[in-house]
Amino acid sequence: MHPRLTPTSYVVLGLVRWAPGSTAYELERTIGATVSHMWTIQRSQIYREPPRLADAGLLTAESDESARQKTRFYITDAGTEALDSWLTQASGEMPQLRDMAILKVFFGADPEAIARVQLLAHQARLKEYEFLREAGGLAHPGPRRALEAAIAHERTSIRYWSELVKPAE
Repeated sequence: MHPRLTPTSYVVLGLVRWAPGSTAYELERTIGATVSHMWTIQRSQIYREPPRLADAGLLTAESDESARQKTRFYITDAGTEALDSWLTQASGEMPQLRDMAILKVFFGADPEAIARVQLLAHQARLKEYEFLREAGGLAHPGPRRALEAAIAHERTSIRYWSELVKPAE
């Protein structure tokens, strides 16, 4: 029986399957460049999770004696099975909107002032996502689909904040 697997567990398993031999540092960098916009993972979790999964038999760990603190991780058959099983489970969980700007609007902050700052931030993020899409470097269909969802989210946010910038009628 496997230990309790968390979303962080599945992120690590998925990334190690895509890039066998990744170190925890490489996983941290990959998470920062990929899933960090849709799923927050604390840095300490990234470094604790691979050894925990290795202890559970879901990853193997190979230490490089010539390199300081370089342990490379590989997914095992059990890890692949656990990841594939998780991927087949439908998720009915609704996301939690954790947005400080909306929280401030809720409690009475000037919506137009908040909206001006948010509008610029969401426009900049949309440009980043569109640049990634145009660069075409996403080899797997999953990241491409997730990127399209992120683009749609940013466009919706831009529409919302744009309405708050308009003068009240």
